[in-house]
Amino acid sequence: MNRFVPLAAVLCLTGGVVACSDRDDDVVQAPAPGAPPVALPDQQADAAASNAALAFNMTRDQLEDADLYSRANVDLGDVETLVLDASGALTHLVVELEGPGDMKVLVPVADVAPIDRNGDRDLVTDLTPGQLQALPAWTPPAR
Repeated sequence: MNRFVPLAAVLCLTGGVVACSDRDDDVVQAPAPGAPPVALPDQQADAAASNAALAFNMTRDQLEDADLYSRANVDLGDVETLVLDASGALTHLVVELEGPGDMKVLVPVADVAPIDRNGDRDLVTDLTPGQLQALPAWTPPAR
């Protein structure tokens, strides 16, 4: 089940810049709150994405490949997309939650921490599955 959240609300919440998990996807920036997003040139998109890779001393690829776990070692979901503010700082992660419906939510980076699991870099949170489901749903920008 997909939930619809107006793009303006997502961009207002996230500060306006989005770096998608697939390097072929667009990186967009809203010129003003409520205005439609504008695609950034590839060079600017790559620069913004490389800035986000510094979060938790993880590379962009590590972040986009990370799983999100609870402190009790329960797999809660997978990171799908990195959300950046206008300065290129990582503000949110789009996480596809485990369970029916492939629900994707915006998780603030302040609510996660890095963890090493069996040689992999993943993320851990104190948020419960219910709290994660209550976070704002992610709707990607229209193309």
